[in-house]
Amino acid sequence: MSTTTALTRAVDGLWFSKDLSQSEPIPEAAIEQAVALMRSGRLHRYGEQGAGTPDPSLLEQEYATYVGAKYCVAVSSCGAAMFLALKALGVKPGDKVLTSSFTLAPVPGAIAHAGAAAVLVETRDDYTTDLVDLERKAVISGARVLLLSHMRGHIADLKAVRDICDRHGISLVEDCAHTMGARWDGQHTGTFGRIGCYSTQTYKHINAGEGGLLVTDDDDVAAQVILMSGCYMMYDQHVLRPSAEVFERWRY
Repeated sequence: MSTTTALTRAVDGLWFSKDLSQSEPIPEAAIEQAVALMRSGRLHRYGEQGAGTPDPSLLEQEYATYVGAKYCVAVSSCGAAMFLALKALGVKPGDKVLTSSFTLAPVPGAIAHAGAAAVLVETRDDYTTDLVDLERKAVISGARVLLLSHMRGHIADLKAVRDICDRHGISLVEDCAHTMGARWDGQHTGTFGRIGCYSTQTYKHINAGEGGLLVTDDDDVAAQVILMSGCYMMYDQHVLRPSAEVFERWRY
């Protein structure tokens, strides 16, 4: 039966019925805050007028604290976050990028938007990335980035993944669209590699309609992502931001 209809089945003699396509309602407090924001007129995240810190910057600060990252940058989607991650890591047209074969279109789409070529890594029967195939393709592909999907919440052994990447000089980018809030061995997904990318699309753990979050501990990555996502002057409106000297390295 399609997930666009109510699912009904017997489990231990009990009947379960739930429309899995129905998103959770927005809490009243959030609705009130959204209305207050609309009344203020300050809908763009950067602005030359208005007191106080822009709401997206407060979100960045709160989410970075939550996962234990140095920086968080809010962008338009998880797909955008992954594309920016690849660009910030120096992926150029024609480069190869390792990625999961069990994934969704925005992941290879981010690689395609960067002009790179996806090298698919096999998937195990438990729906996690095959680490034997990952090591083999890390050797033969020449790729310098792994864009790893934790698809449908199935998480590979991230310490083993990181060890493989470290041995072969590969930067790990985690697609955590399905694992916001999940941990591996007590550590948040998205914090094992250079960059973690999350989704706040309607059917994800935080419902913003559409949106994405990128986390990193790398000053240069954070500055590049802020610049490439559309901020060309008002860096100080990000509570979490690298120093002015880091922006100067990348602004042109």
